Amino acid sequence: MKSSIRLKEAKKILSSYSPLILIAEKLKLKFLIKEKNQITGPAVGLSILIDKLTKSLPIKSMLDLCCGTGALTKIALKNKVKLIDCLDLNIKIAKANVKTKKVNFIRKDVTKLKIEKFYDLIVLDAPLKILPKIFNKFKEFVENSHLFVVWHGSTEEIEWNELVREKLRNVAKIVYSFSIYGEEISIATSSEKGMKWLKKFYKDWK
Repeated sequence: MKSSIRLKEAKKILSSYSPLILIAEKLKLKFLIKEKNQITGPAVGLSILIDKLTKSLPIKSMLDLCCGTGALTKIALKNKVKLIDCLDLNIKIAKANVKTKKVNFIRKDVTKLKIEKFYDLIVLDAPLKILPKIFNKFKEFVENSHLFVVWHGSTEEIEWNELVREKLRNVAKIVYSFSIYGEEISIATSSEKGMKWLKKFYKDWK
């Protein structure tokens, strides 16, 4: 069962130098997530990628799926993304961390989501155990954004990562993958603007 844990309590359990704690402090998060005695929060690699994306590209709108602590939303806000929808089945933790009227919080199961508007950026940071249930939503996410970003776990899981990329390639014109701090993250697009953005971003990244 997912619950919240105060950052100051998490620091007593984790090292104060752990990337999770350092990012949480930088973003001024008050709460992290505790589930089955494991403390989780913003993934290091994904946080870096979203920071660079929203800094270097003219992204004005974002849908943060499985937003958890709301960390990615806070990063986007810092980088002047103006319209953000933040979605999770348990939205309380994100609401406690992201106290602003600029964000629209949506309590919903991502597997049952039907997107009704277009975004510059859609980010999916789903738990790995439910990601296969969302494969059938990839087409919808690509069609309703210029860029669709999906976190898919450890870079060491080679077959799994290739499966995720294959699912993306089936519904998108371009898919680029990034390995950051041991995490595998892919960006997919089919829109002309998205392809232009992604090619520029990938070139600058390299």
